[in-house]
Amino acid sequence: MAAPLEIVILSGSPRRRSYTRSLAHHIGDVLRRDGARVELIDLHETPLPSLDPELRGARNIHPDAGVATLLRAAAAADAYVLASPTYHNSYAGVLKNALDYLSIHDFRYRPVGLAGHGGRSTQAVDHLRQVVRGVLGVSIPTQVCTQESDYAGKAGESGFYDIVDSDIRERIERFAQELLLFAEHMRDLRAAAGSPRQSLR
Repeated sequence: MAAPLEIVILSGSPRRRSYTRSLAHHIGDVLRRDGARVELIDLHETPLPSLDPELRGARNIHPDAGVATLLRAAAAADAYVLASPTYHNSYAGVLKNALDYLSIHDFRYRPVGLAGHGGRSTQAVDHLRQVVRGVLGVSIPTQVCTQESDYAGKAGESGFYDIVDSDIRERIERFAQELLLFAEHMRDLRAAAGSPRQSLR
């Protein structure tokens, strides 16, 4: 039996009461239900220091616990989810800083699901598609973009909002299924690429 797929979710909102955090957690719950192992790195709960280029290569000895967790999770990842609020027609700076710690090695032959919040605008995820292409990841076709009315009116004590819009919940289901399908096939592709007897030229 194949090992469960390892999915890393980066929740790119610095707010405690956040629609983006709520969306990322809901996606994580669906992926876990469908059999994946999920490492959700919430950049509100685990803020990362600004990238220090001198430490960028220190993957195994980084002194910051949050960065060390991110690098460890990335080393095992079969796929990613990047979730961001829309800030100034783009994605959040805290997410950009987290991504700067990672490299092409972390994303090559790995699918990436993109999710955003802000009036159902696609601006944040459109910019993230360019970033994913730049690190040789593969953005899956389905994306999830939400607006405030997609959520319950009040956050719970944990700071999360329930998603109440049925279309968004259905889209998340399709998003999760697609990500896992891509992740399964691309894990096989990575295995083939690593074999000295098989070439992907």
